[in-house]
Amino acid sequence: MLKTNLKLIKDIKTDDVKIFCKKIDKIIKSLIGHKLITFTVIDNKQKFCERIYSNNNKIYPILGQKKMPKNIWSEKVLKNKKHFLCKNKKDIKKIFYDYETIFSLGCGSIINLLVLFKKKPIGTINILHKENHFKQKDLKKIDYLTTYLIPYFLDHQKIMERKIK
Repeated sequence: MLKTNLKLIKDIKTDDVKIFCKKIDKIIKSLIGHKLITFTVIDNKQKFCERIYSNNNKIYPILGQKKMPKNIWSEKVLKNKKHFLCKNKKDIKKIFYDYETIFSLGCGSIINLLVLFKKKPIGTINILHKENHFKQKDLKKIDYLTTYLIPYFLDHQKIMERKIK
């Protein structure tokens, strides 16, 4: 399976972000499944993030922005540089302000897979599915995919910097 997934990645032109993200989406869906997946890039000052890919543009459109929260999530992901797993609706409701939207899509568990560059958080892959779908072992199945996104996330950070100025 890993060889097949790596071949899918190598066959893509590196300048086509949308196609590349769709391939990563497909690989993640085949490995652990999902109902919703988005990729977000964190600005250099870690004040906000911007969505660069979504499999549901109607509800979570590309280039949608949100402030980085100051809660358990930011402590674990931004400060401690760890992936984040939320297994049920009760925990999601405590952490994510858009929990009603999440629940309306039939989702009740979340993985936020951290993308790091030089030990600095630059983005996340946000994977959602039904309640209690994800387990800790799922993180290990897909962790390797984050490295392939680093160039795209760094490029997008430059775009974000230009927007701020």
